Amino acid sequence: MRKLLIVVSFIASFLFIIGCSGQVEENGDFLLYNTGFPFKANETYFIVTKTEWTGDLPVEIDSIELIKNKEETITYKEDGIKYEVYGADPLKTSGVWPESDIGDLKSIENLEIQKEGKIVFKLTLGEDVKEDSNRRVKINYKIDGVGKEKVVDWVTLQELSTELKN
Repeated sequence: MRKLLIVVSFIASFLFIIGCSGQVEENGDFLLYNTGFPFKANETYFIVTKTEWTGDLPVEIDSIELIKNKEETITYKEDGIKYEVYGADPLKTSGVWPESDIGDLKSIENLEIQKEGKIVFKLTLGEDVKEDSNRRVKINYKIDGVGKEKVVDWVTLQELSTELKN
């Protein structure tokens, strides 16, 4: 009887492990490509950046925020940066665009990215924007309806400045 109980326990454990291995835990990262540009104070810029998702399943973006120091939202009053985020045609050329040439923008909410996509950051910069290595991009997204969050380093945001460099 004891041997039968051990065999049944072993088989049950084995089946449990096999059953759990069928569940996919999607891991991946977002990569945001950088762009350099001499930004001026009191101007608005449209930065089109290529983004890559390294996971196997497509993601659906819920929202994108610019943050600093882990969770604080970047604001115009404190940081001199006002922003809006949009999706763009994946064929749009990356770089900094004037408003007259930016073209159609899509809502970032429910934007699907399957490996590559384009995101547009509309940035209005104040008088004294300084470089800040604590700035990050927080992306809230879903995979198969399950909400997730990634905080991404983006050098363009970290080096964003309206200061004159010597």
